[in-house]
Amino acid sequence: MSQDRRIRRTQKLLGEALIDLVLEKGYKNITIQDVTDHADVGYRTFFRHYDGLDALFIEIAQERVYELYDILDLPHAYDDVSDHIAISRESGITLFKHIRENPKIFRVLLLDDNLSFVLQPVMQMARKKNEELLRGLPSGNIDIPIVANHIIAAIFGLMRWWLENDMPHPPERMGEIFTTLIIQPIFLALTNE
Repeated sequence: MSQDRRIRRTQKLLGEALIDLVLEKGYKNITIQDVTDHADVGYRTFFRHYDGLDALFIEIAQERVYELYDILDLPHAYDDVSDHIAISRESGITLFKHIRENPKIFRVLLLDDNLSFVLQPVMQMARKKNEELLRGLPSGNIDIPIVANHIIAAIFGLMRWWLENDMPHPPERMGEIFTTLIIQPIFLALTNE
């Protein structure tokens, strides 16, 4: 158990160091040595955990997506939900509160253009998760993978806009905007209601 704890601690230190340095210097301007020095972790220790900086960053991003889905606790489309729109609004508020509370990782992930190699798999993972959530809703003439892609692209675009503009609206307002611009039109298109 203590070994697992030490491994998690080392990985956490490396991840935090990577995020700090990317914010400071940009991803393409840092080295593994920079990260290990900043984390106060041995250079060789890094390679016991990761093949390179790309692998570390992908792990950080994927963990953040899983964490987000846990926090959002979204219902599946086939769950008996009386008001999908209200639940979506609350999920949007929760999402933007989480971003406000953890801006470093989101700024790095969404605003550093050198990290598209990380963002693409994260978006792919989010699309797959969204497809699972949407199964069961009538899709009419629109395939669920297309809907999931549209939702994720729109959400990531809205998150990026919010961060680029230094979060000008509170999370509650962003939850409303998220619902009005993304969720309501999609739900209307899927259900023809």
